[in-house]
Order: sequence, then C-alpha cells, then structure tokens
Amino acid sequence: MIEQDFQYLIESLIKAAESVDAHYFQLPIAKRDDPIYRERVYCYELYHQLRCMLGNNFPYKLCGEVDKRGHPIIRDVKPDFIIHKPGDMKYNLAVIEVKSVTVKDRLDELRKDLNTLKYFLNDKPKYYRAIMLIYGNDNGDLPENIKQEIENIDDSRIVVLWHYEPNKKPKIIKNY
Repeated sequence: MIEQDFQYLIESLIKAAESVDAHYFQLPIAKRDDPIYRERVYCYELYHQLRCMLGNNFPYKLCGEVDKRGHPIIRDVKPDFIIHKPGDMKYNLAVIEVKSVTVKDRLDELRKDLNTLKYFLNDKPKYYRAIMLIYGNDNGDLPENIKQEIENIDDSRIVVLWHYEPNKKPKIIKNY
C-alpha cells in the first residue's frame, strides 16, 4: 500500500511541476533583462500545484518547511516538503528537497540537502522514500558537477527529478 501511495505522489509531483509557469520558474526582476532562479518562489508554486494534484482523499498531508525544533525524535532540520500523517511517526511517506541549477556554484548546499534526505530515511524519522528535485538548466543541460553529485548518491531510496523547463514534464534521472 505504501509503495502505491509513493507512486501516486511521484506521478502527482511530476504533473504539479509540469504546471509551474515561467514566472514562478525564474522570477522576472525590474530593470534586469534576465529573470533569476528563486527557490522559494518555485517551491511555493510547486506546493500549490502539488496540493491540488494530491486532492483531499490522499491519506497523507503535504507540509512545507515544517520546523522540527523541539521535536522529541527529529533533529533541527527543515526539508522543503514532507508528506506524512502529522502526529504519528508510523506514517512518514516522503521528504523532498528542491534546488535550482545555480547550486552548481554551491555544491556544499546540495550535499547538505542530500544529507538531510538521508537523515529522514534513517531509523528514527524513517520516511519511506526521499526526493531531490533539481529545477532549471544551464544552457539546456544539467551541469556536470551536479550530475556527478547525483551519481555519488549511495542510497537507493532517493529519487532524483530534473525539472529542466517551465511547463515541461520533469525527468526522473535517478530512480530507486
């Protein structure tokens, strides 16, 4: 049953990302020719689209950046999204981290997010799966150093999606 719920989540996430328009994908800036990547803007729209796709009958709740300070089991980390049944540690479906391709210049941030995903897969939080979503492109491609970091992921429970363009279907580039 949990695997079916996760597959539904992945399908819904792909459809939700496909619904993210250009002005959420890269934010237009006054007096600047090129729009810029802003993770919060993208994440808020993705949250909205994903919440709509999951609907009210999905047995888990989508939560964004839940502050875990003071939690008796989970350390102080805030993934971008968690999909769980709040208040019950037996029903933790997935955790999602999101980064734009500009992280190619700050690989330590990407590694930190990957470590956050791994932490949530551990025995204590014990989420079923984790998803790393990279959005954007660098001259039409995923930067080589990001590809290398993805290849180095040593946990088969982490799925990696690449949302390369607005209103396009993301690609699964690492599946469990």
